[in-house]
Amino acid sequence: MADASWGNCKNCRFFAGNSDEPSDEETQSCNQPQLKQFALVVSGDSGCNAYEARTGETVPVYEEPAPMH
Repeated sequence: MADASWGNCKNCRFFAGNSDEPSDEETQSCNQPQLKQFALVVSGDSGCNAYEARTGETVPVYEEPAPMH
């Protein structure tokens, strides 16, 4: 997968959004090659460590969220 950088799906090049600025609530398919087989549907505010910034996006600095108990 990617280099373990974490980011929100709405800013990821694998988020199959229809707009240049997807919202947090927008849901779309995840097209990350190694995850595509799972047919994931994610929201714009979802995130993972397979994140790759969209063309023209700056890579935001995030800390991975703490696990929920």
